[in-house]
Amino acid sequence: MSQSSEASAGAAVFVTGSTMRHVLVMTASSAVGLMAIFFVDAITLFYISLLGDAAQTAAVGRASYVIGFMIAISVGMMIGSSVLVARAIGGGREGEARSLAGTALIMVFVFNVGVAVVMLALTDWFLAILNAEGDALRYAQTYLRIILPGMPFMSVGMTCMGLLRARGDARRSMYITLIGGAATAILDPLFIFTFGMEVTGAAIVSLLTRFAFAGLGLYYVLGVHKMVDWPKMGRLIADTIKIWALAGPALVTNLAAPVGAFLIANKIAEFGDAALAGQSVVDRLIPLAFGTIFALSGAVGPIIGQNVGAGRMDRVRRTFIDAMIFNVVYVLLAWGALYLARNAIITAYSATGDMALMINLFCAIAAGAFLFNGFMFVTNAAFNNLGKPLWATYFNWARQTLGVVPFIYFGALWGGLEGIAWGVLVGGLPFALIAILTALRLIRRMSAKQEMLAVVPVT
Repeated sequence: MSQSSEASAGAAVFVTGSTMRHVLVMTASSAVGLMAIFFVDAITLFYISLLGDAAQTAAVGRASYVIGFMIAISVGMMIGSSVLVARAIGGGREGEARSLAGTALIMVFVFNVGVAVVMLALTDWFLAILNAEGDALRYAQTYLRIILPGMPFMSVGMTCMGLLRARGDARRSMYITLIGGAATAILDPLFIFTFGMEVTGAAIVSLLTRFAFAGLGLYYVLGVHKMVDWPKMGRLIADTIKIWALAGPALVTNLAAPVGAFLIANKIAEFGDAALAGQSVVDRLIPLAFGTIFALSGAVGPIIGQNVGAGRMDRVRRTFIDAMIFNVVYVLLAWGALYLARNAIITAYSATGDMALMINLFCAIAAGAFLFNGFMFVTNAAFNNLGKPLWATYFNWARQTLGVVPFIYFGALWGGLEGIAWGVLVGGLPFALIAILTALRLIRRMSAKQEMLAVVPVT
């Protein structure tokens, strides 16, 4: 029986079979889905760059940092809910899994409506920090005021992706974002060029794709798998508390990455709009080149979660190690491909000056930082599923603050934009190594505890 069919039948599909195969299948399908989310922004920036207006290109880049905070919040909530649903499925508690899924969908929508309102109110403040002014400021304001109201719907779609992965249906989880990416590729040229709406047209298309994410995701979760029960108020409150116990730390953990990106962008903005436009291109290359690594945490999480629920700590350790091996091999291949393609990428975006320099520095130097980022993503999944979500929070915030601020500050003093690239690479190393050792120690300790409990004294 295929993984998808077993998922539909309600089986805990990850407690048997090759752990490396599960890692490969879940990561590949999750990566395609996640990359499709970012492909929406990447292709939008590409089309905007064809207008030849640096102010519009920089505006979309600045807006993406604001949107990144909401995506990070959505991912954190998705992780919290999918972990609990995966554990319930692994333990054979289908009723609990359906109730948690229903609570998660209600919770993420309501919470993200509130976040969208706050972000709309703080839009000008964020853009001021990124030195936006003149036309670049006006374009970024327009872009954000159109897109932000649609972000709660995107959060629902992303939660549906997590629920489908918890069930083991990686294929349909992937389809949710593929549809959105395809729609963007078709509609963006129409709205930007044919209708002459430029940045406004790009924002409208992005808004429409967010509605599509939610619609298709709900169809799969509610209609195909029927994996949702809408809980009554008492159960809703109880489930919400349960989910927030994991989603809260996961949310705070995921916010570390956009904060780190924001701090880097803030430093680069000191070198002017051309450098920031180059960084905007880099920020689109990152998920396309390393979306597979971003997907590791969400993909490995359900595998670990089901095996924790089934009491299979040996498979938890094997999954962790397999994910680490996968990370090393993939990052080295992707980094090499970026280095070889760097001149072609610069030409594709018609980049010159500091814009071209930023792209070149990323492909040659800074892309290597994803070796350490990938390690952090895997340890995040381990900590979240082994009952230590705050550990993931601590490590991620340390990495994105202590591992970013001093390194890029002194890097900029030493070598300008090139020094910043080296700072980004070197800053991740110590935190990744400590996180790996801590996660392995936690797994070993939990395994030993489980073995002690399993011993039956001889009478």
